[in-house]
Amino acid sequence: MTTEDGKQRQGIQSIEVGARLLRVLAANGRPMMLRDLAKSAEMPAAKAHRYLVSFIRMGLVEQDGHTGRYDLG
Repeated sequence: MTTEDGKQRQGIQSIEVGARLLRVLAANGRPMMLRDLAKSAEMPAAKAHRYLVSFIRMGLVEQDGHTGRYDLG
């Protein structure tokens, strides 16, 4: 995003990174395994997991206790 004078606006990178996971879940439309979700969001599974833990705490993502798959909360 740029301002009227053409300068790049500064944002919060971690929010933008985490939003990639949410977008993948929304676009997929079904629960996903961690490895597939991370691959689609183009990040390591360990990094994706840390974001997902926070999203679960916030109620944005749910994890199925039986399958371990993630979906929007």
